[in-house]
Amino acid sequence: MRFLKTVFTLNFLYIVLIAAQVAAIIFLCLYVPAIIPLAAAYAGTFLLSGITAAILLTKSGGSEAKCAWFLPIAAIPVAGAVIYLIATSGRKKYGTLKINAGSLSPESSCANSACGTCEAGYDFALYFKDGATFFERLFFEMERAKTSIYVEFFIVSGGHIFDRFIEAVKKARANGACVKMLIDGVGSAFKLKRKDLKLLKEAGAEVKVFRRITPFPRSRLNFRDHRKIVAIDGKAAFTGGVNLADEYANIASPYGSWKDSGVAVFGTAAKVFEGMFLAMWQGSYSMDLAGGGEKLCLPYCGNPSLEGYCEDAYVRFISSADKRIYVMTPYFCVTEKLAGALGFAARRGVDVKVILPHIPDKRYAFELSKACAHTLEDSGIKFYEYTPGFMHAKALICDGAVFLGSYNMDFRSMRQNFECGVMFKGEVCDEAEADFLECLALSRPLTEGKISPAKRFSRLILKLFAPLI
Repeated sequence: MRFLKTVFTLNFLYIVLIAAQVAAIIFLCLYVPAIIPLAAAYAGTFLLSGITAAILLTKSGGSEAKCAWFLPIAAIPVAGAVIYLIATSGRKKYGTLKINAGSLSPESSCANSACGTCEAGYDFALYFKDGATFFERLFFEMERAKTSIYVEFFIVSGGHIFDRFIEAVKKARANGACVKMLIDGVGSAFKLKRKDLKLLKEAGAEVKVFRRITPFPRSRLNFRDHRKIVAIDGKAAFTGGVNLADEYANIASPYGSWKDSGVAVFGTAAKVFEGMFLAMWQGSYSMDLAGGGEKLCLPYCGNPSLEGYCEDAYVRFISSADKRIYVMTPYFCVTEKLAGALGFAARRGVDVKVILPHIPDKRYAFELSKACAHTLEDSGIKFYEYTPGFMHAKALICDGAVFLGSYNMDFRSMRQNFECGVMFKGEVCDEAEADFLECLALSRPLTEGKISPAKRFSRLILKLFAPLI
């Protein structure tokens, strides 16, 4: 029964597809020398591998990913080169946002040049420490919409939450609001059925699927839309870790108690999230941003075609923290820059705590998280497991600032996905910190007994290819 459950999962399909594709490429590479002279085949092999390696090394990006890609390029001539070129072919400019604003603070100017966003005013914000309250307020605001609802989720799945979403869409359409919805083709594969798509369209939503799973090599599966955005009338915007499925509200419990978080911002800042959505919907988007709002927050976003703002902002705030750095994340596999900043902060005496899941949704990701945590424990960072179940909340708290949104603490979120987030100071940060401390009280220190040689080896391989996972 457990074997069948594993077979009918999206991860198993990925493994089968990748294995089949790699096998086909290797077969072709072995077959080529039979139809052309051996010397020419060898010369072509080394030429292709050399050119591919040169392309890899001259591209922008972190050294970790380059080293991870160099291994298959060198170890499997031609096949490794072809796999690399195909896997990175979807990295083109897409979803670019440009906000034209007045005078910018240094922090806002940095975000504007990196990802197109900037600081924006807001009237008030609501922090949600679970998916149930997130959805309750979300559906309330959707049903009052008058002009527009823009929805972007990585995972959309049929169930109770989906049915409530359909009802909210119908009420918004009755009010005259247009509803546009963007769904990731990988995250929602096998979760959102054709009948569910039909229900969405019948309710009045215009739906697009971002990069469906299609025949190799046009699928571009490596670059995913992992954002969670609902922008309503340009006046309210919701984001966080929550996707549109029952487990996020603990209606279904596949991994124990599901811990998540989110935030809603009301005021001018909501227009920035609307701009993020329209940039993905149209491919690019430019907008003017008016002033307004008693407080300031900093929305931001990232995509595979540019050096993202999030990683640099994390490093900047971690490096300037004096008292505490608190992290909630489902996956922990940080880049060298983030690892160095976190480790140095702990050695400076900053209280650095990280809460990970106790019950994982992906075993390989959990093993990788523990392997990365093990390498940083000596610096003084304290790691914990959220014992009630799965920790899916995404938050970085550095003294008086908090970063919330769709970003995980891993290579994929920082370098390969389309992501979004928002940075607050003040009351929202205080609420997020209180939520962290509540979760900490339910957590236990991450400890391991003797690790077997086989597990050590598997973790070594996982860490080696972590930038590509």
